[in-house]
Amino acid sequence: MRASVKRDTASVMLMLLLTTSYTLLPLAAHAQVRAVRKTPAQSTPRATSHATAAHAAAPATAVQSDPEAITVSQTRRIAGGLMKRQHAPEATSSITAAAIAQKLTIASPIQLAATLPGANVGMSDAYGLSIRNDISVRGYDETEMGWVVEGVPGIDQAYLLPYSETWADNENLSDVTLIASTSRINDPVQSASGGEMIETVRDPSNKMGGDLSYSHGSYRGDRVFARYDSGYIGNTGIKMFASYSYTAADVFAGSGRSRKNHVDFKLQKDWGDIGRTSLFVSYTDWTNARSSPYTLAAWEKANAQGNNFSVGNYASSYVAGETSDYWKNYVYRRSNVLISLQNQFRLTHNLRLNITPYFHWTESDSPGQTSFSPDSLYNGSEKVSIDTSGMYVYTNSKGVQTVSALANAAQTQFATGVNAYVQYDPTPHNHLIAGYWYDHWNMTALNGLSALDQNGNAASYTGGDLIRDTAGDIVTGTRYQMSSDINEFYLSDTQGFLHDRLKISAGFKEMMYYLSGTNELPGSQYHYSQAIAQPMPRVSISYDVRKDMQVYINGTTNARPPVPLSTYPNLYSISSGNVTQQGTNQGKMEYAINEEIGFRYHGLFNADVALFNSNLTNHQVTTMAYVNGASVNSAISVGGETMRGVTVELSTRPFYGISPYVNAQYLHATMDNNFSYGGVILPTAGKVAVKSPKFMANIGVMYARGPFFANLMFKWVDSQYSTFMDDQSMPAYKTVDLSLGYRLPKWSAFSRPVIKLNFMNLTNTPYLSSVGTVTANAVTTRGVAGQTPSYFLAPPLSVVMTASCEF
Repeated sequence: MRASVKRDTASVMLMLLLTTSYTLLPLAAHAQVRAVRKTPAQSTPRATSHATAAHAAAPATAVQSDPEAITVSQTRRIAGGLMKRQHAPEATSSITAAAIAQKLTIASPIQLAATLPGANVGMSDAYGLSIRNDISVRGYDETEMGWVVEGVPGIDQAYLLPYSETWADNENLSDVTLIASTSRINDPVQSASGGEMIETVRDPSNKMGGDLSYSHGSYRGDRVFARYDSGYIGNTGIKMFASYSYTAADVFAGSGRSRKNHVDFKLQKDWGDIGRTSLFVSYTDWTNARSSPYTLAAWEKANAQGNNFSVGNYASSYVAGETSDYWKNYVYRRSNVLISLQNQFRLTHNLRLNITPYFHWTESDSPGQTSFSPDSLYNGSEKVSIDTSGMYVYTNSKGVQTVSALANAAQTQFATGVNAYVQYDPTPHNHLIAGYWYDHWNMTALNGLSALDQNGNAASYTGGDLIRDTAGDIVTGTRYQMSSDINEFYLSDTQGFLHDRLKISAGFKEMMYYLSGTNELPGSQYHYSQAIAQPMPRVSISYDVRKDMQVYINGTTNARPPVPLSTYPNLYSISSGNVTQQGTNQGKMEYAINEEIGFRYHGLFNADVALFNSNLTNHQVTTMAYVNGASVNSAISVGGETMRGVTVELSTRPFYGISPYVNAQYLHATMDNNFSYGGVILPTAGKVAVKSPKFMANIGVMYARGPFFANLMFKWVDSQYSTFMDDQSMPAYKTVDLSLGYRLPKWSAFSRPVIKLNFMNLTNTPYLSSVGTVTANAVTTRGVAGQTPSYFLAPPLSVVMTASCEF
């Protein structure tokens, strides 16, 4: 009922503001609208003003010139780049290239975002090599956020997870921006019910040159980065860069070593006054040796023993017939290709076209270890027989013959799509955006088994040499394919009044989502499909009280389709043939209604304050699950949720090189419905939502004067519940990070040499970083047995030294 009332209210607001906008349109004063421009001089620190005439004539190439535009400017940096002056009528926070350069170059984009207001970030690795990282904003987790890199979607559509570590190296990022609780209307996002994260990759430099860096640190951490910039190639208007990085480190708790190879490539063509085209390509080959999730009791026991958490972690050695969690069988593998081709053209003086086709390919395997009896083995719902000759078969404690196996969770995905929109200024004070986004996604999943030998090794760790039955079929409980199509239309209008001090925006988009697939296993399910459509209106008003002061109010709606892998296909137990996940054709879209009132001041000091209220229906909570021994992500439907709170961001201008910075958030997030579990209704309505700490704060001091720079950041995160009944929580934690750097004089052909030292978790505080497995209740309630949640470890003190230079 609440969602229905709010949806009607949002529709009425939209109609009223559209009517007002067009009624007052003739009264608007005439003034020239200047498009937001990102010039070559703004794109890179080495840019020069001595470009040729052809290059200097590059046109304005705004991605968007309405109030939601994100720009890169050369104005004086605020708080060392941790705060940037914003103009969009919604809570928007950015971290610039200047601040990124001071942070750990090995860090993942999620780690970079950890200091942004309201970002609840949990890290399981100091080097950005772990997939067990997590971020939530205002009670929305990372699957409820849109992720965009270079104008294209950046998520794994199987789980709606970002895997942002695979997109671009930190040295190639010019900006990381978080929009809380909403998204830009023209961005291709299908999961933005809770906000949007945007990564912008630097433009190639105007001049030929390059960058080299090497990092070495704790746990044999190593990283090599090299980039080459071609500069403008003759008078072609073409410039490009290509970079390569290699990162590796030992697991800080447990056994194994993680590795990542990454390549970035960007080519840009300036078309003079017409526009520009940029091609971005990234490739990642990633291997992650994981640490085991811990229960709260296991963590407290291991922490008390002080043995680097070897107790409760994956086993470092293998004993045939006894070891059930050998670390080699939990190594995650992922290969990823992302291609974006952005085209921005000026058709007339007041009409611009933006069109971006893209391609995304992923191959991954998230394995685990399991065991099975050859006498009770199923392929789907059908019992099968296998030939065990050549396999190591042992007799367990119950006298049953058993085979230990690597349980694969192999998936192959690709997505193609195009996002196209026009920007039209019918008058100097009116700005229209109209566009269309199409996305086609396809995936195959096959969770096969590979027998282990007496030493715990599998014949193949890349999905080969799978166990087959006597009929020649692969034995598995998960084997299906699915594909989806997204068609989305969007339209927005921004009208300026009072010499553009007052701006009223109204917009609307419609997402049409269709998914279909086939289950290739024996059983009751063969084909599944669903079509869902969701309208999403929005409205905002901003007013510049003075040149240095702005107030705004907005009401936005966003949606997210169901998580495909945990919604549609049937999954089966290989030991019983029973259905372990019941697929459905009746999944529901999450639907979020968000309201904000904000205030900004940029003068003697800088302040951004936002009060927010959100209502979410059909909420799906992300959690970790095991399917026949393989570790996978899943989602639990919990009904509605309400989030209310306030976010504050404060800083000052540099004073003798010192830039203080602070942000804080108060959040009150509660469940709106009772939770049904095993036929029992648990009284969860009114309970505090999981993964929603009530208080969070970041306090930082940046120093940059002469050749020396430093960055000290303190973070505090309140406790957060891990069960729907609020009967267990992850403890609060505090961390301190420190960065020190010194810019050396130019030496020979090498310019701008820099030595940098980064300390993560400076106080070496042991703590849990994020919730891994969410459960209904940890304590037996109403006859429902308690299930213990699990958590991920946070990395201890890690120290990394980096030497870099340009040439």
